[in-house]
Amino acid sequence: MNADDIADGAGLTEEAADAAACGFAGKACIHPHQVPLVRTAFRPEAAQCAWASAVLEAAEREGTGGAFAFRGQMVDEPVLRRARAILSRAGAHANRPG
Repeated sequence: MNADDIADGAGLTEEAADAAACGFAGKACIHPHQVPLVRTAFRPEAAQCAWASAVLEAAEREGTGGAFAFRGQMVDEPVLRRARAILSRAGAHANRPG
C-alpha cells in the first residue's frame, strides 16, 4: 500500500488482512471510506466462529475448569480466551455495515 494514496483500497485490504493474521486487533483509518475495508479484514470468518463456539460448548460440557482434549488438541485457558475473543470480535462486527 502506498501510504500517500488513501484511495488504494486493495492495498489497504491486503495490509489490514496481514495485520489481522499477525494477531493485531485493529488498524487506524485516516478516511471514512477505509473503515468498511478494515472492518472486513478484521471480521472473523465463519469457520473461526464455528470453531470458537464448538470449543466453548465443549468446555461447558467438560466442566472441569482445567485442560481437556477437543478434536485431538489440548484446550486450556489461553485457547478458551482466544475462542471468546473471536466471538467477541464477530459480535462487534455483527451490526455494523461493511
